[in-house]
Amino acid sequence: MTESDAATGRADLQIHTEESDGMDDALTILNAAHSKGVDIVAITDHDQTRGALLAREAAARANHPVEVIVGSEVTSRHGHILALWIEEPIPFFRSAAATVEAIWKQGGVAVIAHPAALFPPALKVGEIDRLVRDLAPERSGDAAPILAVETANPIPFARWRRDGVIEANRRWNLPITGGSDAHFHEQVGSAVTTFEGQGQADLRAALESGATATELRPYPRLSNIGPSRLLHQQWRGLSATPRALLRRSLGPDD
Repeated sequence: MTESDAATGRADLQIHTEESDGMDDALTILNAAHSKGVDIVAITDHDQTRGALLAREAAARANHPVEVIVGSEVTSRHGHILALWIEEPIPFFRSAAATVEAIWKQGGVAVIAHPAALFPPALKVGEIDRLVRDLAPERSGDAAPILAVETANPIPFARWRRDGVIEANRRWNLPITGGSDAHFHEQVGSAVTTFEGQGQADLRAALESGATATELRPYPRLSNIGPSRLLHQQWRGLSATPRALLRRSLGPDD
């Protein structure tokens, strides 16, 4: 490893665990990230924080070298939005603007997930234009909250729209992120956010200054995952948000 490599942090900012519609537990995900040179992971299970909190606890117990950001992939009425550095679940089925504001209220970072993708639910380019315009007054100033856009996501529907999103971001001028959107440990690290430095403080500083970059890496063949695991994951995906809603109705997310 060169000196320049040592000063470059790599974070996978969208990963799902077995607590939602992912297929692997936290420790399996952390080990996969470490094996692929990823320093930080954001656990972003759908509409909950339980999976991320459990992952952070697992990392602490194991004294694991990979750091965990507590996050969630929030279902807004306009599409999915990642909430990073939060502790409590974000209300879902609200407008995109209300979702971002709720993330900011917790001091979190909001990231537009797989923008313009046909599936999963995603904000379209015109919707992002309106969101950026509507939230612009709140984003002004030295201590402005952060709205970012995911420009590296390896799922096919996101890859197909990536060039258009990168072009549109010339007018949005949002910080950029990369995340694998992994639902299997084999997919972890297939897209990452890179930044100067190491650790979560340096990552957040890079987002604040717009100094992040992204990498897309080889995506595992679906044949390597297997049809039974793929079918099981699809069923879990359809039930992820209803299960989160049921859990929330029964009591606090812990």
